[in-house]
Formats: sequence, structure tokens, C-alpha cells
Amino acid sequence: MRVKIASALGALAAVAMVAGTVGAAGASAAEGAPVRAVHLPNCGGDYFMPCKKAPWYLYLRDGRWVKFPDAARYATEADGARADEVEDDPAPFEVSGDGGTIAYVRARDNRVVVERWPGGKATVLPSYGKGVGTKYVDLFLSPDGRRLLVGFAEAAKKRAALVVDAATGETVRTLPVSDVPKGFGADGDEVLATRAKDDNTIEVLAYPLDGEPVADTPPQEVVSRNSELALAADGHTLLVRLPTAGKQPERVRTYDLRARAWAGKAKPVKAKQGTSSLAWGPGGRLELRRDEGSDEEGQWTTWVYALDAATGATKLVDKYTIRAGVPK
Repeated sequence: MRVKIASALGALAAVAMVAGTVGAAGASAAEGAPVRAVHLPNCGGDYFMPCKKAPWYLYLRDGRWVKFPDAARYATEADGARADEVEDDPAPFEVSGDGGTIAYVRARDNRVVVERWPGGKATVLPSYGKGVGTKYVDLFLSPDGRRLLVGFAEAAKKRAALVVDAATGETVRTLPVSDVPKGFGADGDEVLATRAKDDNTIEVLAYPLDGEPVADTPPQEVVSRNSELALAADGHTLLVRLPTAGKQPERVRTYDLRARAWAGKAKPVKAKQGTSSLAWGPGGRLELRRDEGSDEEGQWTTWVYALDAATGATKLVDKYTIRAGVPK
């Protein structure tokens, strides 16, 4: 589950909330529902500025908020200064698709930490923002939380993306510096990336943890700015969300990187419209996440659908609304 972390939102509406406090060592099993989302409250109105002294919160699937003060609130520039030239940028924070692992930047020393939730082992990784700035560090967890992908695609000082074992901290794969990491496949055994080519086209690559990648330069609508990609567990099938275009509705289609061809016809997506993304949920479930709202309105609503890529059919599996303000 790729989580939107720069939201201006706060408390959850119409849900009884009990907030606890947890440190980097984890929480007791009594606090232990899986994590639905992470949230840093905003007090900047229609631009993002974290509320004074308000920490990150974990929003659990049983409806509770849990304070998480060990995570850094602000991202940094390459020189270590706070990244707030126009508006404040939060430090990266990620949740696995099963809600059982979190990855964040530790407040006291800017080191990346991966830990099982709740009460699991915390694996402390290097301070990847050194010389780059955590503003330009991207964290992607595999759906089951076993692996972490650390990317630096937007950094001025280019660095190769790393695949890290979440339990040991060991680097198990390095991607070429030219590649832009996009996340893990459904089972966490492959990494999806793109690469800009000299002819102004975009190549898509699926990297196993060892061995050569499966690569293709598909029709450019597959990698257009508003398309969403997800890599299936076989390591070569792309699930592609094609946005609305003219009279064409939003569609889902599969593309085979190995065969270098579409694997079926595009199917209309039967779900509520809005800003959307693809992600892998628990048990390899393909999910379509819809977000609707704005910082100016002071609230966002998220719908999570199980998506059948073969038919475009959807089933609502979660829905929640977050409003401005610090959770109580």
C-alpha cells in the first residue's frame, strides 16, 4: 500500500478513537491492529505545514489513532537543513500492503528504520539522506513487509536504488543509477522500475532479486504520466490502469513484458471516480485506491477496492474519511 503522506488531514470522522504512544521499539500486542494509513496533521490550510509539536500518527484498522513520535516530521535537503523553501515537506513514511510493517526516518538521527507492527523487531538502516536529503528518498515496502526498496530518483546527486532485507538490513539487490524504482511485485520477489531512453521513450523493467531483468519498451500509453502500473507475482505481467481519455472511460488492461504484447482487451473499471492508484494488498490482492477531497476542504475520503484485472469488476473492501485537525 503506497500511502499518501503529504495530506493536510487529521482526525477520522464518526469513529471512536483511542490514542496510545509508541516508540521505535514497537507497541504491545494489545495495541496491535494492522496499520491502515499513516498521517501527519497539517496546520497550513491549503498548503502543507505540520501542526506544531504534533507527531506522526498510525491509523489502525480498528479505528484507533496511535501517536508515533519517533518518526521524523520534516524531510531534509542534502545539507541537512529542513526542506521548507515553499512549504514544509514531511519525511518519508511507508506501510506494507498487509499493514504489518512500517518504514520511516527516525527523528533523532535521520536513519531509516523498518519494523513489524505491533511489537516486532526494529531494523535500523543507514541514514540514506546523507548527501542527498530525505526529501529525495523514496521508501517502498513489499506487500508482505519482508523487503524495503530505497530509491533516490529525484535527487540531484544520483544514487542507485537498493533492495534491503527488512529483517537483517542486508542489501540484496542494487538497481542501475538510471532506473526509477516504482515498487515491488505482488509477492515481493521482483522490483518494478522504469528507465528513460535516448529516443525519449520509457522502458519498463522487472528485476528479480537475482538474475537478469525482464524488460520492454511497451506502447507509451502504458507508461504515460497518468497511468498506474502494478507487477504481478509471475514477474513479467503488468497490470495497467489507463486513465480516462476523451470518450474512453478509465480502464484496466494487462501487458506481458516477456511476450512484448497486450495480454487481453482493456476493461472499464467499475468504481467511484477520483484520483486513483494501484497497489497490492493482503494475500496478493490487487487494489484500486480512490482519494477524493482537498486540503482547502479540510478532508479526504479514501475508498479501497479489490480489482479484478480480467473484468474490471471491483469490490469495496475499505472506506475512511480524515478531516483537518490533530487526532484526540
